[in-house]
Amino acid sequence: MYDDFWTLYDYQDPLNLRSDMERFFREFSRWKKPSAVFVRAWEPKCDIYESGDGLYVIVDLAGVDEHEVELVVQGRLLTIRGQRHQKRPADISNTHLLEIDYGDFRRDFELPVEVDCEAARAVYRKGFLEIYLPKASTQKEMEAAGRNEEERSS
Repeated sequence: MYDDFWTLYDYQDPLNLRSDMERFFREFSRWKKPSAVFVRAWEPKCDIYESGDGLYVIVDLAGVDEHEVELVVQGRLLTIRGQRHQKRPADISNTHLLEIDYGDFRRDFELPVEVDCEAARAVYRKGFLEIYLPKASTQKEMEAAGRNEEERSS
């Protein structure tokens, strides 16, 4: 009965302690964090691409109501926040597996260029939020000047 408890004598050899600690942390990473305890229960996955005219941001928001998402651009900081509500049948007696993250989310991205917020567009379809942020006109002018300078020096 008491064989499962650790005693001081088990750790006279430091390798025993180390193997137990490694086992603990290996198993610990598999536990699901309760969203009630952790403020940010999940972070949606994002891709950010740059073209000559602007930035494209694609966010995986499966199961999130589009009215639950807020986008804010302040300077070169893009903030995406919202909430995904848990959808579960009313007559549940047991839960066997919980892999989908629910609750509040927030992602902050420092943008590589200045953008024109007034001309930004966003579309939500098939679980993905697609955002287009055109570069600010001063940013386009600076890049064009840089290209002209490179052409002159070549």
